[in-house]
Amino acid sequence: MSELILELKGVDMQFGGLKALSNISMSVRRGEFIGIIGPNGAGKTTLFNAISGVIPPTAGEVRVAGRPMQGRAPNDYCKLGVARTFQTPRIFPDMTVRDNVRFAHTFGNASGQGIELIEQVMHAVGMAGASNETAGAMPPARQRQLEIAMALATSPRLLLLDEVAAGLTEGEVEEVARLIQQLRGDYDLTVVWIEHAVKTLMKTVERVAVLNFGELIADGTPEQVAADQKVIDAYLGEEEAA
Repeated sequence: MSELILELKGVDMQFGGLKALSNISMSVRRGEFIGIIGPNGAGKTTLFNAISGVIPPTAGEVRVAGRPMQGRAPNDYCKLGVARTFQTPRIFPDMTVRDNVRFAHTFGNASGQGIELIEQVMHAVGMAGASNETAGAMPPARQRQLEIAMALATSPRLLLLDEVAAGLTEGEVEEVARLIQQLRGDYDLTVVWIEHAVKTLMKTVERVAVLNFGELIADGTPEQVAADQKVIDAYLGEEEAA
């Protein structure tokens, strides 16, 4: 059985009187491709914040590669191989594409390849020809591509993707799914992908976790999840009707 890259045990996230995550327990093994779905406000991005060090859980335990992460900063997660993107791309708008990727490489303290890796990841996401463009001048879809390149430049083992296909056409979403599959193989990545484009996600990933009101209500193969009445009632029924 492949190694555990990420473990969550009884994770809660409380903001004042709001419990955004409640008793989340799940594990992610090396090489898995997992999708996370759920209605707006279900706790999906909050979960990513908890497992990337952005906001520590108020209860429970997060382990990365077997190491307890309580009190650790985001760069500690990064150095253990966790990289993520955000719903609204977090880039340096006044810097060039190449300088954004170079900064990410330095932040991640990635070993070895240096300039070679920076050029390689820009090429891998289709940005080789845009290396001298100012990042803030690009449309959001291109900024998301840049953010993926920045994540790859940290030499991750676990890549967390937060709605990288938001606002794209159906055809463009399919292209993003193919890109993620390609990157997963080329860089030996474990991938967890939050996405509202449920149909594309369900036919791309191998495992699906479903959040609703901060609780994990299902976790299984796409076929199992699609047939789960709790999921249909909470989310998929609404998607099919849309």
